[in-house]
Amino acid sequence: MAATRRRGRGRIGIVAAGIGALASTAARGETNLDFRFLYYGENDNRTQVLNPEILLRQDFGEKGQLGLLLAYDTISGASPTGEYPTLDATATASSSGTIPMAEYKDTRRAASLSYAKRLGSHLPSVDLSYSRESDYLSRGVSLVDSWELFGKRSTFHVGAGILRDNISPANMTDDFTKKSLSLSAGWTQVLGPRDLLDFSFGLTKLDGYLTDPYKLVTVGTTSVPEVRPDTRSRNSAVFKYGHYYLSRSALKASYRYYWDDWSVKAHTLDLTWDKRVGQKLILSPRLRYYRQGAASFFAYEFPTPETTMSGDYRLSAFWSWLAGIGFRVDISDQVAFTMEAAYQDQTGLDRVTPRAAVPVILAPSGQPIRLEEDGEGEGGPQSLSPADLQTVTATLGFSFKF
Repeated sequence: MAATRRRGRGRIGIVAAGIGALASTAARGETNLDFRFLYYGENDNRTQVLNPEILLRQDFGEKGQLGLLLAYDTISGASPTGEYPTLDATATASSSGTIPMAEYKDTRRAASLSYAKRLGSHLPSVDLSYSRESDYLSRGVSLVDSWELFGKRSTFHVGAGILRDNISPANMTDDFTKKSLSLSAGWTQVLGPRDLLDFSFGLTKLDGYLTDPYKLVTVGTTSVPEVRPDTRSRNSAVFKYGHYYLSRSALKASYRYYWDDWSVKAHTLDLTWDKRVGQKLILSPRLRYYRQGAASFFAYEFPTPETTMSGDYRLSAFWSWLAGIGFRVDISDQVAFTMEAAYQDQTGLDRVTPRAAVPVILAPSGQPIRLEEDGEGEGGPQSLSPADLQTVTATLGFSFKF
């Protein structure tokens, strides 16, 4: 059975303008062609992703700019099912237990076409996106405008996007739909010759089939499909700050606060330092901290069925840190090479103690009673979380100008 899919990964939906939003990606009449290959891998033979991409950007001068993105993913590995962790027959008293997993494999094809044209102090753009997996189809359109003000020292940016998704789970005969509406607005301010500040706010309304059809949840002594609400309101506020130093280096800092009506709240702090070495090399070390709280309907097990319930670790409480480094080499005026690598360590905050398989007997009322030993106490199994995870990401890229 296929496991969880990475819904919407890499789709070009609404593009909220940020720091440097009005910086042109290509000179007049210039063509930019970018090739990128990304590898993502999780420990313990969990999810692995191979993702080649091609991005073409063509500038037509006063007629505008055209962009085309083509992407192809291969996704494989195993993912936690959401069921309660148990001790297998070979586990010892001090073992950390077994997390139920399901193997899966899929491919994704995606394309995005964008067009932007400057109209006075405005830079409106439109984007069409398409993404296809074996059981998932997504189509979207977005509109974004950036408006220069006060002698180009300030920029107001606003956007709106719509996505329409069709879900055809491999383990079901029914098809489902999902739609989302995204809105964003923000302000970029030049504070001085070497300082830039940006603030933006985003709102996304989702409606339709939001359950993961491949996730299970433990209810009493059995495993049943999870059930999520059919609506979700997602909000985010992002602050960005950039400062250039006379030592030919720049600090880029951002803080993002996220909250939704599923009671998930998250904080992200991201720091990147760009340092030019010589005439052709730029080094970019990076640190990121992330922490989120659990959804109101998340639990590793439920005593009785509820209207909404999920054991998906992605809706649990966890925190992570990421460290990475990248570099860019300008081989010539027309060719550049980039490479990035990052390591992430994630720790679940909602932890459980796995229990051994035990017999089930019937009470006089006919209700099942599970005789269990949870192993708590000295010498018992260690607590664990499916959110405990280490990942490695590596990216290679080439850029060409014509």
